[in-house]
Order: sequence, then C-alpha cells, then structure tokens
Amino acid sequence: MRLFFVLFLSFNLSAQIGTEQWRLHVTNKKALDVVAGNGLVYTAFQNGLLEYDIANSETSLWTNVNGLSDVKLSCLGYDKNQNSLYIGYENGNLDRIQNNRVTNIPAIRLANITGNKRINRIVVHDKYIYIATGFSIVKFDPLKFEVRDTYYPTNGLTPIVDIAFRNDSIFALTAQQLYKGSLKNVSLADVSQWKIDTRVPIITSNKYSDIQVVNEQMFVVYKNEDYAKDSIYHVTNTGIKSIFDASKNLEINSIQEVEGKLAINIDAGIYLYSSDLSNYSFLGMSGVSVNNSYSFDDKIWVADNYSGLVRYHNGGIIHINFQGPPKNQYYAVDFNKGKLAIVGGGMNGKGMTWNSSGMYSFENEVWSLTDKSTQTLWKDKNIWDCLAVSINPKDANNVAIGSFSDVPLSIITDGKQISEVFTVDNSPIEKTKWNTEALITDVKYDDEGNLWIANSYSMSPLKAYTKDKKWISFPLGSSVSNTTLISQIAIDYNGNKWLAVPGIGVIAYNDNETISNLSDDKIKIIDAGESSGALPTNQVTALAVDFNNAIWVGTESGFAIIYNSANVFSAAAGTYNAQRIKVNFEGVPENLLGNTYFTDIEVDGGNRKWLATANSGIFLMSKDGSQILQNFTTENSPLISNNIIDMVFDPKTGELYIVTDIGIVSYRTDTSEGDSEYSDVTVFPNPVKPDFSGLITIQGIQYDSDIKVTDASGNLVYKTTSNGGTATWDGKTLAGERVKSGVYLFWTAPNSTDAKGRKVGKVVVIN
Repeated sequence: MRLFFVLFLSFNLSAQIGTEQWRLHVTNKKALDVVAGNGLVYTAFQNGLLEYDIANSETSLWTNVNGLSDVKLSCLGYDKNQNSLYIGYENGNLDRIQNNRVTNIPAIRLANITGNKRINRIVVHDKYIYIATGFSIVKFDPLKFEVRDTYYPTNGLTPIVDIAFRNDSIFALTAQQLYKGSLKNVSLADVSQWKIDTRVPIITSNKYSDIQVVNEQMFVVYKNEDYAKDSIYHVTNTGIKSIFDASKNLEINSIQEVEGKLAINIDAGIYLYSSDLSNYSFLGMSGVSVNNSYSFDDKIWVADNYSGLVRYHNGGIIHINFQGPPKNQYYAVDFNKGKLAIVGGGMNGKGMTWNSSGMYSFENEVWSLTDKSTQTLWKDKNIWDCLAVSINPKDANNVAIGSFSDVPLSIITDGKQISEVFTVDNSPIEKTKWNTEALITDVKYDDEGNLWIANSYSMSPLKAYTKDKKWISFPLGSSVSNTTLISQIAIDYNGNKWLAVPGIGVIAYNDNETISNLSDDKIKIIDAGESSGALPTNQVTALAVDFNNAIWVGTESGFAIIYNSANVFSAAAGTYNAQRIKVNFEGVPENLLGNTYFTDIEVDGGNRKWLATANSGIFLMSKDGSQILQNFTTENSPLISNNIIDMVFDPKTGELYIVTDIGIVSYRTDTSEGDSEYSDVTVFPNPVKPDFSGLITIQGIQYDSDIKVTDASGNLVYKTTSNGGTATWDGKTLAGERVKSGVYLFWTAPNSTDAKGRKVGKVVVIN
C-alpha cells in the first residue's frame, strides 16, 4: 500500500510568534522515550519532540505547529540504515523525520478497524520497521515507503506491547503472554501461524511490559500491581529464570540494550548487567527517574520522568531542557501585567481528584512552578486540586490561588513565595456539606485590589478578602446557600459581580460601592424563566463582560446576552431578559450556534468574542455577535483538542492562551488593547525580508483607529481599521501587488477621508 506524505521544516526554539501564528507549550518535564543517531538526540514528550544537536549544543522543538502531524506522542524508533526517526502516536499516527523533513504515514491511523490503534513500540530489524500497535504488528518498508504486511498474533483482540527478534524468530509480547512466529514464514498475517511461547507463563493479573534481546539472550519485564515489586525474567531454552526479582524492592520503568549490556531503567539510575549475567553495576543518577535510555556517542541518554532529557557520562549528569510548563495538568488560567498563571487541579463530581500539580507561572518567556516542593507554607500540608487563580491588576506579584483541600486559599505577595494561607480555622471560609475540606471554585481581584471568592457548597458562597485584609461574607439567599457551586465570578465596569451558578443560572450582586455595608446591597437571580432572564438553560458555564458592559452568558445549550446590565437590579420582570442572536436558515429564524456547550467566553481588544466549546473548538464572533468570523478546530488549525477548558488573553500582544484537556496552546490574534497615548508602539517584523509572507503588524495604537500606510513620499499604499490597538498589513498595495523595497509609514487618522494623520510607526520592506 502506497502512502501519502507532506513535507515540513523544523525551526529552532523561539519565543516570538507572528500575528495569526500558533505555538504549543510543551511540558518539559516528563520525557517518554529517547533515541539518537546522525549526531542528533531525539526525546519524546507528550505533545512534542525535542531534537538536540550534540556538536552545536542546540535544541529544536518539533510540534504539530511546525511540522509534526499530530499530538500525544507514544514512542520513538530510529533507523540507522536510513538515518531516519520514526514517531508513534497514541491514535496510531506515524511520522518519519529524515533530512529535517517530516513525512506522515497515516496507514495505521486510517485503518478500517475499531478500537485501540496506539503505537506501543517501533523496532528496526534488518531492513524493515516493525510497529507494535493496539491490534497488530505492522511491517513497513522504508525504502519503498509502503506497508509490506500486517501480522495479527492475537487476531486483533489484544494489544501488542513490544516486539523482539532472535535468530529467525519474531516475538510479540502482550500484557498477558508471549507469541512467536518465524520470519521465514510468508503467511504471518494468518493468526494460526503464530504460536504461544509456553516458556513465558500466561498471567491473568499484573502484566508484562517489555521484551529485549541482548547478546542473543531474551528478557521480559514483569510488572506487579504493587509498587516496587517488579521482576525481570531471563527466557531460557526451557522456561524463565528470575534475575531481578521483587526482593530488590524496585519499580522498573523499562529495559534496554545499552553499551551491549542489559540496562534496567529505574528511579535514580540504571542497572547494567554483564553479558554472562553474573554481576551488575549501578549508574547512579540522583534526582532522575529513567523512563528509557539509549547509548550513543559514548554516552548514555536518558528520558527522565522528572526533568526531560539527561546526558550521563563518566558518573556525571547534564540536564538538557527547554522552556515549557512544568506539568501537564490544567484547569484554570489568568493573565495580568505580563504574567500568565495556570492551576492544574480538578474535581470529580462533588469530590476531589487529589491532584497536587499546584500553579505554573509564565513571565518573560520563563516558566516557574508553585507547589509543595517550592513553597515553605505548603510543606507538610494537604494541598491538592488547585481550581482557581487570580492576578491582582494593581500588582502582578500578588496572586491568589483557590483549591479544594485543607488549605483552600493561598496568596503570594512577592511573586515567588506564598505569604498567607487561609483555612476553615483562621478565616470565614467554610467547608462543604459533604467534605471536611473547603471548596474554592473561583477567585477574582477587582480593580481596587479586593479579592472576591467563590466558596462553593457553603452557607455564604460569596466572600471577599479586602485590600485592607478584612473578611466579609455575603448572603445570597436560601436557594443558593449550602447546596450550589459557583463556577465563575465576573466583575463588570460598574463593579457589579456576576456569578455563574449551574442549576440556578446567573446571580448578579451589587455591593453599592460599600463593600463592608451589607444593608444597601442588591441581588438579582437571572434564570431560564420567561420573565426572569430567558436564559437558554439554568446550566450556566461561562460569563464575560464586553466593552459595552453587556454580559455574555454561555451555557450547556447555547449563549445569550444581557444588554441592560446596569439596570438589571431595578428592572421589572421580563425587561432584563437575556437576548439570543437569531440567524435565518432557509427562511426560518434559528438561534446562532444552537445548543452548543460553551465552556468559556473571552473578549479581545477589538471587543470581538471568543467562545470556547466542549467539543467544537473555538468560535470567533463579531463585536455584536451576529457573525461567526472563524471556527478553530483540530481539523483546520494547530489547535490540539476541540475540548476547550479555559482561555485568557494577553491584552498587550493579543496572544490567546488556550487550555485544553490535553495541553495548552496559544494563538497570536490580530487584535490587542488600544492605547490612546501611543506609549509603546511596536511594528513587526521589521525589517520585512523577502521570504516573509505573513502579516506586518503594528500594535499599541488607539482603539479602532483608521490606519493608512504610505510610502516615504506620502503616496497612499494601503488602508484599514485596527482591531482594538492592532492593525495588520499584508505588504501589498490596494491593487493587490507586493510593494517595492523601501520605507513605509503608518498613520492614524481621525476618519478615513483624511490624507494624513499622526505618524505612529514605520517599517522597512526588502524585496
């Protein structure tokens, strides 16, 4: 079967992306696999591939944004005959990198079967590539670039976890047993031509995970469900013999051939057995958990479970890494004043998931970790399931973290260390009705620096910790107390608080600018009733405030807009109802985006709306919501999943950070916040080189400016209107022709008829 392929080029790691470009933020800690060849070391991470050039000590990162065909890598294989790398994916996809080009081999992914297609192992033998998958073994010819055969040792019913070769035999390992076939047998596609290798006992509990042939001797890893009780069996002519058993109390990650010896990869190092198995040596690696290892260039290269790629040589280790999130669990995100903050907890219904990821910060292109290992006040405490984070708009060093744990609220004041922790014992925070722990589902700083807190499933689920370090609890009524979850807090431009309460709808709360005086506060519940809100459903999942102070409400069954937000507290029944955008479909009016499940709504610098969904990617809407401008999905963009959990904008650059169920990716939009003072105008790229084909961008200008581009003589070349504080130019004239080399000026004009206005930037174009 011939295979189609597409070619791409890799590029070195870079912090800068252009307008309408993407970048995938690959977790840099947990390395899955490592191979090497032709002066390069390749390390697989969950969502990307690190390439390390040994001679030049340079790193490059391959992702689905710049060449790879997919995300969620599973394993690697290296063909020394062709100097080519093979990359397996969990969905059965397969890539080859050769001469810095990626070729996709989709045959397994597209196979007409149901069930597991995961690529579990890639083994090179003789002149072929053998691929162990969730249903078969695929034999691939790298010269003819075609699948030569597919073997079904288990009749496609049980995954093949590993493959090995010895003499003229091929061995297929499953989690329960070992199969054997003859390489001389041209009928291996027939399941009857495979035999169970009875030397390895069939097991019904625990599992086999690895098989390896070293110096014509075969070894199998037996994984015990109990921690640190694994064993390694030597497969002899008559049966198996344990050479490394549970008595050693070690958790075995994998086995490999390293320097012609059997390598046993464990936490803290590698055991190397002599060829006659009479003795072994231990290569100690403090702080390293060896997922896999590979011998190349007289060194041992390690895929480390804790810190990525590690080089071991003469007893010393060197960590080779790149900037990326320190962990791969994500739940909620915030951005303010150049800092991105992400928390990685979770919930299981009304219970905890015991996730201890903590918080990750991204500032000046550097990631940092906030968890029990880095925080003095968190050590020896039960900290898990961080669900909410907020950065104080008055001070980016002041960050609040809400969790579902014994310490539900923590506050950082210096940008590094947590300085305050609050529990049910030292604050009004209440534990839930069902747990001994308290549940904080959202935190939000207002413009004054007061922290608003959603203390879900408590008698007073809305609380505030003021800038003066005082606590206030706000009653929301009997229908809300003790039984409801507040999933989100939004604060509008009048200071009103809007609470998303699944099952009830939206609660609007007005403290009348007297936060400590509860007697003058007002409350309004907006729900799906015909005259009490007309929401699509009471299952509200997202809130956003746009520049006109309209409240955008996302639900499990569509979205709606509350336009008269300032008057909602005094409005008569039916007059504050949310409105749905209607479109005509074949002459029949329908709700725009129908019953789509929305998970988040964000407003960009041009007042457009970005709507995140549970299974349909992201919709970009016009300012008034009447038009769908774009729909980003995994099928038409580098978006890594259509299940979007949360999003946030960097308002200055327009970069949208997107949290999905499998990782975080960002997209630099063509918008940003406006700046009437023009205090930091930027034009990029500058100069524009001949090979550039993207958008020339100017940022930091006034909101929705009319923009004209002229040549140095003042002749009009192009005109447009900015999205918020950003305008783009494709480098062409109004007639669609690429401009000549020269200096071009950007002008802002009070209206589109003026010939000139205020000069705000210039760019050099080289063609």
